[in-house]
Amino acid sequence: MSQTTTVKADLTDIRVIIASALGLIGLFLVIVAFVATGPEQLAKTGGINGNLWSGLGLLAVAVVMGVWWRVNPAGGASHHEA
Repeated sequence: MSQTTTVKADLTDIRVIIASALGLIGLFLVIVAFVATGPEQLAKTGGINGNLWSGLGLLAVAVVMGVWWRVNPAGGASHHEA
């Protein structure tokens, strides 16, 4: 007899923790890019807003990790039958 088990997405999954941390850092960098970046900082980086691009990159990685967690909640864990 075949028994199906449902896998519930767990908030203690490492992907959630990583996505949350990267998301918070990315959000902070994007805010700093708009609030505290002046011409002096832009001159140091050749006109590229490093905080903005780093923040957007971290937010993108956080979104990918969050989607991966939602799509595959088991995360490759093996399930043993009793």
